[in-house]
Amino acid sequence: MVDTNMPQNSIDESKRSATLDTLLMLCVPFAVAIFTHGFVAVFNSAISIITCLIFTNIGKKFLQSEFPPKSPHSYIIGLSVSLLLPATAPWWMTILTAAFAMGVCVLPFGNPEKTPFIPSATALCFATLCWPEEIFNYSPIGDSLGQMLLYGNSINKNLVGIIETLVGSTPSAMGTGCILALIGVLIFLILRRPKDSLATICFILAVGVMAALFPRISTGRTLSVIMELCSGMILFGAIFFISSSVIAPERTISKIVWGFASGIICMLIRYAAPFEESACFGFVIACAISDYFDNLPLTRKEKKKRKRKSKNCL
Repeated sequence: MVDTNMPQNSIDESKRSATLDTLLMLCVPFAVAIFTHGFVAVFNSAISIITCLIFTNIGKKFLQSEFPPKSPHSYIIGLSVSLLLPATAPWWMTILTAAFAMGVCVLPFGNPEKTPFIPSATALCFATLCWPEEIFNYSPIGDSLGQMLLYGNSINKNLVGIIETLVGSTPSAMGTGCILALIGVLIFLILRRPKDSLATICFILAVGVMAALFPRISTGRTLSVIMELCSGMILFGAIFFISSSVIAPERTISKIVWGFASGIICMLIRYAAPFEESACFGFVIACAISDYFDNLPLTRKEKKKRKRKSKNCL
């Protein structure tokens, strides 16, 4: 959540900068998707973005929705929806998923900065429940990492198996497979927005701890951590959802605790759900409870800071 103590101009500029950063970061997995899938990636992303733009205009014209001027949110939501779907997704499913993201998760609340949902993650939950066969139809050849984990199967222990996992050789959604590209985006996020990246780092640590303590495979804890972090939308969501200043708590300690709790929630749902990838449900729950983490007790440093502010006001 945005710090209300900041001047309004600073808040608006901070929001716009973070939003543009997100759009720029999304271009990296999009470029990888184009390289891997060619015209299909362009087509699916185009119809998803167009759908979001149509709903944005409907909201502005008929529902009096107040989108920020020159807002790139529609492009971000449309692009992230397409990147979370497989390249084999039929066009109508892409359109309906994007329509759900905007029509149900955004427009009723006025604009993307007021919605209590993560639009693309919530839309993926909708698609998973409605079309489970299509949503996980990544490739006719080979199993995804999520499917392997679901049935207790492991990648090869050798270096080749790990490299294949990192470069996205295993079947996956269009924008989640190339882990090396996502790691590059993560580094950019840490350097560009270190405060927002705190929750993301803690989320990743929590997923790693859970994977090490409760592995779903029998070939070792290290491979378990690698497979859990590289499978499905975990890393993608950690970077693009958990770091969002619209969703995450404002206080530093709250970001840390919430990020760690969100990672645990996503892993618990992964362990319990019957789908090969169910982290999207965890992200939705994490978003729903984020506000409560700003109510955590103040740290000593925060108490001293507030005392100084109160003295200055007097």
